Amino acid sequence: QDVTNHWYDTQTPPVSAARRDVMNGGRPNLLRVKLEYKARPLDGIWASPPYLHNGAVPTLYALLSPVAERPKRFTLGGREYDPVNAGYRDDAIAGGFVLDTSRPGNSNAGHEFRDAPKGGGVIGRGLSPEERLALIEYLKTL
Repeated sequence: QDVTNHWYDTQTPPVSAARRDVMNGGRPNLLRVKLEYKARPLDGIWASPPYLHNGAVPTLYALLSPVAERPKRFTLGGREYDPVNAGYRDDAIAGGFVLDTSRPGNSNAGHEFRDAPKGGGVIGRGLSPEERLALIEYLKTL
């Protein structure tokens, strides 16, 4: 809506309120969606590690685990895929980049499944190892 109003306002002369209503077809201008995060589709998520917004979790298995169980460091730069845990294998790679989650901007916290009240990064109950693997197998079908 701000883009459309900006266009109306920058015309010479600016578009009148009555003309704007006609140009909008007598309907409210709903071109602008709410300012909220839009999650990407889960199609192919199993093939797009690392995870979280900053890439601080190497596998889906780790993402479905409590933060305390997630790797604190892992190496990026290899092409070896871990089909069981759905993500990067954590092999030392010559010339690879070691992502250290204790460094600023590299946090692997949040989006956590843990037996605790929701909020503060907790989004669901804790999952058993079997449940995590079952979810991964489901995600591989998408």
